[in-house]
Amino acid sequence: MSLKGKNHVLVVAIDFGTAYSGYAFQFKHEFDKDPTKISAPQAWNGGKANLMSYKTPTCLLLDKDQKIHSFGFEAEDKYADLCMDKENERWYYFRRFKMKLQEGEGLKKDSQLQDETGKKMPALQVFSLSIQCLMSHLMKMLDKQGTGVKKEEIHWVLTVPAIWNDSAKHFMRTAAEQAGILSDNLDIALEPEAASLYCQFLPVDKFFTQKGQMHFGAAPTGTKYMVLDLGGGTADITMHEKLAGGKLKEIAKASGGPWGGTAVDAAFFQLITDLVGNQVMTAFQKEEMYDYMDLFREFESTKRNLTATTKDLLTMKLPASLQKICNDKRKCTFKECVEKSAYSNQIKLISDKMRLDPELIRDLFRQVTDKIVDHVEKLLKMTPGVSMILMVGGFSESGFVQDVIRSKFQDKMGLKVIVPREAGLSVLNGAVVFGWKPEIIEARVLRYTYGVKITPEFDPDKHPESKRVMINQKPHCVDVFSSFIEVDTQVESGHKVLEIYTTLTPYQTCLAIKVYVSPSKNPKFVTDSGCQLLGTLEVIIPDPTKEERNVIVVFIFGDTELHAIAMEKENKIPFAATFQMIE
Repeated sequence: MSLKGKNHVLVVAIDFGTAYSGYAFQFKHEFDKDPTKISAPQAWNGGKANLMSYKTPTCLLLDKDQKIHSFGFEAEDKYADLCMDKENERWYYFRRFKMKLQEGEGLKKDSQLQDETGKKMPALQVFSLSIQCLMSHLMKMLDKQGTGVKKEEIHWVLTVPAIWNDSAKHFMRTAAEQAGILSDNLDIALEPEAASLYCQFLPVDKFFTQKGQMHFGAAPTGTKYMVLDLGGGTADITMHEKLAGGKLKEIAKASGGPWGGTAVDAAFFQLITDLVGNQVMTAFQKEEMYDYMDLFREFESTKRNLTATTKDLLTMKLPASLQKICNDKRKCTFKECVEKSAYSNQIKLISDKMRLDPELIRDLFRQVTDKIVDHVEKLLKMTPGVSMILMVGGFSESGFVQDVIRSKFQDKMGLKVIVPREAGLSVLNGAVVFGWKPEIIEARVLRYTYGVKITPEFDPDKHPESKRVMINQKPHCVDVFSSFIEVDTQVESGHKVLEIYTTLTPYQTCLAIKVYVSPSKNPKFVTDSGCQLLGTLEVIIPDPTKEERNVIVVFIFGDTELHAIAMEKENKIPFAATFQMIE
């Protein structure tokens, strides 16, 4: 999509992350002067330690009436206080829930999310309220600065992983609209694309460069490179080629998996659980929420200090409450638990300090980085000619992760590995640039085959007997997948696919066209493994008649979202058509 109105004076990007969220903004005159002059204010109060941060934890706290109390660091601290006072049962606390949109079949319109105590709320409401919190924070800051900017003068950009399907993107759009953003004032940006776009404009001093290394933005037309976006929840990977005029095109479909920084946190959680047992860890998490959060804040600092060559022991403060619960539940000290474990040579206890062998923490990282490396290797084999890897996202700021990628792909394979100095903000800042210049991404590669379900006449040479049904006294085959565009097709922005559909009954008022997607190139049936119902395109037939009506549906690809329009075949009069992707 392009910027739809002429009255937008400000672009605001919201990076709704698994672990951390934030926003950035830029006025039109700033973009015209310097596209990298983007404001991502350090306005988030980082907990009781009073840290300041460009982003805040993706945590939402609601009162017993499901009204917003707080978001981010403030929500974390308030909920910890409620837990200490044993008053948390009546409140709703949601954290790190973004990943639910890509687990299993994803979230639907009526899906429920469980909070930390098991209470349920509509998932769409939780996402919408969270976006509302970020919007409210921004508007208060703009008012405080006296900018005079009104909501209708803002163009919003919401980031999503490129590996998400159309339904997940539509879910986020719906949540944003429910939060008060007008659909025409909203674009969806793909995270690795946004980062790639932003890095084209960065000067050389904004990268961690090595001697003799070419500046990323100066790479010549035709350069092919990988964007390795490592965030809190996912590794989101795409391949780009530089085109003339500063434009980019995607040359391989986006791929990735749940290999972000939170996966290392999960490995650390399992390590402590292995030491003290499930009963102790469950009680610690439930009864001492503040100390539990503090332990993981300590681990976050430990993660940031780790490299491939770190030799000194890493020190973490161990909460006294965890040691007490260990004594109460296990009848032994935390130190005794460590000494009896397989980690006795790698963990030492000195008073309230835990001293960790750096190799132990590297092993936790390798549970994640090994999967990233394996996947990147496969992608490089499938896409010849790639000469650079651009590392972005918060997890890419890890010294150890950078060392692993450089060792494997730069030192051994000769690729250039490039990391911007603010890798964690590249997606957010790039989404702002995308808001002004979405046309820079000239082409994308489809991740799915798209088609509809049809019921043709039964052909015993092609169709299994189990799919045979009788319709109007003739044998037909049910559930046939009729594709209209294949996976891995490279499509330019605005690429149109025309399909013709016909009404089935006299005076039919609506055509409901069910659209399916499949990761396979040539799916046979909509019941095949991997096939999913994307949604229903509802076409309203004006002035219905007894005769059958032929309707042209134009599916539009190449944008970050799928679009469709409909018209009558004979006179090209447009029909009202809505795509209901969330069921």
